[in-house]
Amino acid sequence: MSTCETSFGELRNILALLSRTLDVTITFFDNQAQELAGLNLKGMSRFCAACRMAPAFDAACRACDQQHLHAAKSQHETLIYHCHCGLLEGIVPLYGRDGLYLGALMFGQLRDPARRRTSAVPARAARLWRALKTCTPARAADTGRLLKYVSEYIIQQELVRVRHKVWAEQMQRHMDEHLAGRVRLHDLGALIGRSASYVRHHFAAEFGKTPKQYLLERKMTQARALLAAGLQVQQVAERLGFYDAFHFSKHFRRYWDRPPSAFKP
Repeated sequence: MSTCETSFGELRNILALLSRTLDVTITFFDNQAQELAGLNLKGMSRFCAACRMAPAFDAACRACDQQHLHAAKSQHETLIYHCHCGLLEGIVPLYGRDGLYLGALMFGQLRDPARRRTSAVPARAARLWRALKTCTPARAADTGRLLKYVSEYIIQQELVRVRHKVWAEQMQRHMDEHLAGRVRLHDLGALIGRSASYVRHHFAAEFGKTPKQYLLERKMTQARALLAAGLQVQQVAERLGFYDAFHFSKHFRRYWDRPPSAFKP
């Protein structure tokens, strides 16, 4: 599967500016859920650094990060949550102009003043816990909204992008241009001078999903944008090649776990 390319210097400058201005830890995880080294300029809090010296605590932190990165990616929305030891954190997923997942901005290591220290916090780290910067869930949500706006700039300037092999990008463009039509493996193979079985195997290796899954993801992402822009359900269904509004709504609800009406302005 392809990994992310970043304009590291400019992305680093943006995150450094945000970190200084907001006085919050911010970092970036790529589309393989790996944290990019050198971007977390504020550094880990003294509390987290001390606690993560214990292997079990460190493992719990990593598992918590992965769980919530997956949740934010699946929901396509900013996620504000309390981590396994009660700290406030947030994740802003990034999607390219082609709808593919690029990675996520993560911020946090903030203490919610309404929450007591949990049993997951070692007693020896109580002083460091109390010294953490405090933040309410409402303020964390505001930070998430600000980072969402910043993420749009990052996407537009292609500071983070997924670079695929030439043949993969050819198929990607073809599918994006024919969202309303029927895209067959044979046609994709003919496009790049390969067999349908080649496409079946190598497409999944490159994109992490089958052509059918990719096409559905692109349709659902585009449908959500069209609904938010004010189009009616029937119009969206016709534009994206569904039989009718009912057929479209059924697929939409199954994919997003919400009806199309939830995304209308």
